[in-house]
Amino acid sequence: MDLELKYLEDNVLYEIDDWFFAQLRKFSVSEAEVIIGQILSVLNRLPCRDGWSQSVYGVVAQKEPTFFVVEYLKQSLDIPILVDIEIIEVNEYLDAINKNKSIKSYLNGQTITDIILERGGVSTPQRDNKGTNRSSSKEQ
Repeated sequence: MDLELKYLEDNVLYEIDDWFFAQLRKFSVSEAEVIIGQILSVLNRLPCRDGWSQSVYGVVAQKEPTFFVVEYLKQSLDIPILVDIEIIEVNEYLDAINKNKSIKSYLNGQTITDIILERGGVSTPQRDNKGTNRSSSKEQ
């Protein structure tokens, strides 16, 4: 069963595949929040490629950065689907930057925080998997 979600402020419609959701559990709650926020901030800017999945790379900036790759399917007449997510090494992330396949390359000079503020989003307290709150700000 695929989950269909809608980000109402910008009418960003997308689906999350079951496998993506299962893989997202490898990340802490706070990392998952940042990852989803980054993906949604560039989803409309990602290229369409009918019939083929694509990848976009990102990083959760923290004391020990977490690098990741998201596989997605975005076809011209269909809702984008987030298919898979994996943790990667820094070298793979740096290669993606060189190929303009990082989330940052789709931001046109804006930061993730700038985009969230434009949409009127409010940051939530960061939580780890133990349910405790940590107050720290992460900016991309």
